[in-house]
Amino acid sequence: MNDFMEYCLKRFYRASSWNEDNQYSNLCSWSHAILDFHTPRGLSLVISKLPTPQFKPSYTLNALPTLNGSLGYLYTSRPLDIETSATVDFQDLIDRFRIVVKEPTKTHATEDYRVNPDYLLYGRMFFPGARLEAMYVRRISEHLQCSITAVNSPRTYASPQVAMQLQYDVDKWCSECSFTSDDGLLGLRALYNFGQPVSSGQWSIGTEMYYGILDKSGGLSTGIRYRTLPTSNTAPVSFTYTLNPIVGHMSTSYTAKVSEQLVMGSRFDFSIYSYESDLVLGFEYRTKSKSPTIETDVDQDGVITLTADRTEKLEGLIKSSWGFTKGLSLMWEGRFKNTIFSLGLTADLRNLNPIRTIGLEVQYFS
Repeated sequence: MNDFMEYCLKRFYRASSWNEDNQYSNLCSWSHAILDFHTPRGLSLVISKLPTPQFKPSYTLNALPTLNGSLGYLYTSRPLDIETSATVDFQDLIDRFRIVVKEPTKTHATEDYRVNPDYLLYGRMFFPGARLEAMYVRRISEHLQCSITAVNSPRTYASPQVAMQLQYDVDKWCSECSFTSDDGLLGLRALYNFGQPVSSGQWSIGTEMYYGILDKSGGLSTGIRYRTLPTSNTAPVSFTYTLNPIVGHMSTSYTAKVSEQLVMGSRFDFSIYSYESDLVLGFEYRTKSKSPTIETDVDQDGVITLTADRTEKLEGLIKSSWGFTKGLSLMWEGRFKNTIFSLGLTADLRNLNPIRTIGLEVQYFS
């Protein structure tokens, strides 16, 4: 499940018509959602408020295994349509297999972002320890965006860690330039999409190059992806292949939507130099509500109109993945009255005590 602040960040991208899926870092987003989901640990409670469309505070309390928490604030230049935890669209809040349909850009070509800036400010302090976390996202133009993230811990005497990223996206291709201050890592990423968006499927190829200024070392990775488009009449499928020639690691993944409720995925990792390999299998099962919801509308004359919405909505999600290295992961996400919960565990079936972690996370915002 996405954190409330992460959910607000995704809503900001959607409101500003920025397609974060068209990036090399999200080349394997479909398989990551099925196979690499994060399960909660211990007992966590997240309470958030919606005082204004631009300003949103959030409070987190973790009771187990240790007592800690955080206090965060988020501000956006444009209003964000965030509903309460009782009425929010459940499928937008969770990290799941999703088919991204790029919404038409509402920004006019004559709009000047220097006059009407589009930005997001976020800050959070963790207790105990008073560790600080901050983010600044700025839309420079219709195709250009920059983001700055920083982390500072007063318990360490090291300077704050700052990461900067500049992204340029024109739908057909996207490039990224990044820099991190702690290790002086400079990186370049690019993703190019072949074919036309109206076709049944689309091939994409991307690469990443990075160089460490301090340790004088570099790296390279490349990847290719085939994915069916929303306009296709066939079942959604995705195939990816990534290769890091310097460390000798290659990975292939396949994800397919078997039915309206079931999505399955697999990934095979192989090391060219050590011949070590790993296989990961997983699935995602969705439960939907079939009962119609009643919507009430009152006009100026006081006439009440009741409308029955018979659209099936996502109410729950069950995830499971298993791999030779990571073991077994199970998670159940759903809604209980006015709250949204996530219950999960990880286990290693080869041990006598197989349970590694178990946790429950509850989110409430109004």
